[in-house]
Amino acid sequence: MKKTEYTLPRGRFLKPLCFALVSDLHGGDPEPVLRVLREEHPDYILMPGDIFERLDGTENAHHRNALTLLEGAAALAPTFYSTGNHEDGGVRSWSPTWRIAVKKRDYDSRDLAAIAQTGTVFLEDSFVLKDGIAFGGLCSGLINEGRKPRLDWLEEFCRVDAPRVLLCHHPEYYEPYLKELPLNLIVSGHAHGGQWRFFGRGVFAPGQGIFPKYTAGVVEDRFVISTGLKKSRKIPRIFNEPELVFIRLS
Repeated sequence: MKKTEYTLPRGRFLKPLCFALVSDLHGGDPEPVLRVLREEHPDYILMPGDIFERLDGTENAHHRNALTLLEGAAALAPTFYSTGNHEDGGVRSWSPTWRIAVKKRDYDSRDLAAIAQTGTVFLEDSFVLKDGIAFGGLCSGLINEGRKPRLDWLEEFCRVDAPRVLLCHHPEYYEPYLKELPLNLIVSGHAHGGQWRFFGRGVFAPGQGIFPKYTAGVVEDRFVISTGLKKSRKIPRIFNEPELVFIRLS
């Protein structure tokens, strides 16, 4: 795992800040992530999805790893978590034979209670105010009709008179849904860096196809995409090390 740092203009934020972007753990080992977070002391920790493999009440090592990450992160800094397609049951979305595993979002109440107990703020198509900053979480829309995310709550979010930070698992949502909105910082994952990277370009990402546009880096000084933390066994990463991202506003 590598550490990636980006420095962006402070804009509406009242003081210099550091955000950690932690994405796509998929229930992997949380300890290397927590070790770097302890070293860097971010002001806020943002987790835009696929931290768990499921939120359906399944108890296994992956589930425990995800809870360990949330608990350890929340002990270091205010931590905000919104879900991705895996938590929803929209898995293997890259496959031409993909089918929705569930008909509606229905997180297990025991999982939600366990997340709350870690001290993490869970954002399900919702937002909260913290320290004069509005933090929102846009959930995956893959299980919805037309695979579209729920957008109605964003109107109220964008009216909040505060800097607005949006966690959005899918980077492909940027152009059709988010680009024209007055959002100050948007963070995403999901694309896993395009899995194979050549000459700074990813090869494939679910929802974007071949040679996807949004797989890593910074767009328009406000949209930051992580390549994520998962090390795939079936389709190995090539020239694409898992990363933990730090966004410094100055």
